[in-house]
Amino acid sequence: MGKSVKNLFKTLPEPPKIHLIAIGNELLNGETRETNLAWLTKWFTRRGGHVCRAAIIPDNFEAVGMEITSAIESGIDLVVTTGGLGPTDDDSTMAAVASCIGLPIEINQEALGYVKERIKSLSKYRPGIPTRLNKERQSMAVCPVGCKPLRNPVGVAPGMFHKIKGTTLIVLPGVPSEMKGIIKETLKPFWKSFFKGICYVRRNIILKGIPEAELAPFIRRANRKDPSVYVKSRLKLIGKPVKSTKRLLPGELRWQIILHFSVTECDRKCGNDRVNALVDFLIKDVRRKYKYPFQVDLNPGRV
Repeated sequence: MGKSVKNLFKTLPEPPKIHLIAIGNELLNGETRETNLAWLTKWFTRRGGHVCRAAIIPDNFEAVGMEITSAIESGIDLVVTTGGLGPTDDDSTMAAVASCIGLPIEINQEALGYVKERIKSLSKYRPGIPTRLNKERQSMAVCPVGCKPLRNPVGVAPGMFHKIKGTTLIVLPGVPSEMKGIIKETLKPFWKSFFKGICYVRRNIILKGIPEAELAPFIRRANRKDPSVYVKSRLKLIGKPVKSTKRLLPGELRWQIILHFSVTECDRKCGNDRVNALVDFLIKDVRRKYKYPFQVDLNPGRV
């Protein structure tokens, strides 16, 4: 690996540190399967973010306050919460957040406008269902004073945006389609500035015929070659294992190793060059030192 690549270690961008929080008793008692964290982790990582923590916590003031306070005090760049913004009594995330950041809470007129807009829009698809602005629906417009409500393009409950002590705090609904709608539509302009000057580059290859334990020393040497590139192996079974008394060729095996390479960079070409250089180094190392038959697919489909 040339000096020009090695010198890049000094100028690598610092990925924004992200802390994700899923809120809901139903997530902890098994009533509802949590899927938001997996989606958010992938979404932020693909844009160059570093998800440092993803937590599932119950619907109570103490748990929400402790998790958010811990994130802010540790210097996290972005905290995202999902859940607890609905019209029922246990939906108390906004009040808990307000208490945590030391702000009073009130009905926000902008948020109330979003609620009215969505109620009117959804009434077209739910004829005969009550749509009056009762106190439960108004409760979804409650927001800490001075915080920015986020329009929900899918459901009724708005989200919330606030900056405190260098940390951006985003509070989102727990319904996956609503959470994704705010992330991808409402917050689209914000992400352009938040992730400006940073990109995420990834590449996967597939190896057959070399067990993960045998591959580990080769990964270790690759890590020493370029420590900033993340390398991870993952075993994948293909169908059911078949017992055999003869030695199977690599192509006949029911298992394979997916080898993942990724790096956060400020230039996509540079990132691709570094990842590809490390793939070449590792494969050449395996071919030189591994004494058993194996196969490698350098350009598999999306895995």
